[in-house]
Amino acid sequence: MRIIVTGARGFIGRHLVNSLEAQKIEYFTVGREIETRTPNHIAFDLLQSSDFSYLFKDLQATHIIHLAWYTQHAKYWNSPLNVDWASVTYKLINSFYDHGGEHAVIAGTCAEYDWNHGYCIEGITPLRPKTLYGVAKDVTRRYSEIVKNEKLKSLTWARVFFPYASDEMKSRLIPSLFGVFDGNLTPFGVNAKSYRDFLHADDVANALTLCATQKVDDTINISSGDPISIEWVVNYIASLYNSDPNIILNNRSTRLGEPHLLVGDNKKLKALGWSPKISLEQGLLTYLNK
Repeated sequence: MRIIVTGARGFIGRHLVNSLEAQKIEYFTVGREIETRTPNHIAFDLLQSSDFSYLFKDLQATHIIHLAWYTQHAKYWNSPLNVDWASVTYKLINSFYDHGGEHAVIAGTCAEYDWNHGYCIEGITPLRPKTLYGVAKDVTRRYSEIVKNEKLKSLTWARVFFPYASDEMKSRLIPSLFGVFDGNLTPFGVNAKSYRDFLHADDVANALTLCATQKVDDTINISSGDPISIEWVVNYIASLYNSDPNIILNNRSTRLGEPHLLVGDNKKLKALGWSPKISLEQGLLTYLNK
């Protein structure tokens, strides 16, 4: 098995590389930057190329885990770059299969689902994305499934829910909450009564690795399956500082229209033998050392 990884410098990608190394799986990373952190890196700008044969001719990769996408926090939801990445992914996967590739794992998103349903089950919950990001991911899945069926290959479409870890962008929810309670950020409001599906990035990475090694030919939620209220997260982080959670909870949220519940059913993932290794409490504790 030889895996090509795109987006290895990204949030989930960094954890994925660690997962592959821990399991002694041969891999190559692809990205536009000159990379020194990983020994087997190919400098290649996916967005600026229409011919990907260079990547696959000599490497003879059997698998690809495609994570690369535009993910700038708060800007990616309706960025036109989503359309560019949908097009790139279609060409990339075509070329991968044409050059002997056997199995692709592509990162999808819970934003493909109709959020009015709250609890999301693969193949049952309607797909009705409301952002360009969600639409582009859903279109990419449709493209990719057509290609893999035509070429008699296999594909894991991995719908990732809410990954977190202490190395995530400081502007995201959890590090921002830590920033408030350690005195570095101004308090802000949250949708305290909403429930989300948080999963540590290490557990996300291990799930993606498992889907690759087992050649899971299916759409699958990468989720904890556990609804956790934002209020609980605020209270827990406040307790780590012996601080008053109401400096957050008493503020009105400016993010209106968000779903009350957004959780992924993970029975398919657990049926593969996967289980999360890091509890939310354990994961949050690691932020204190950052």
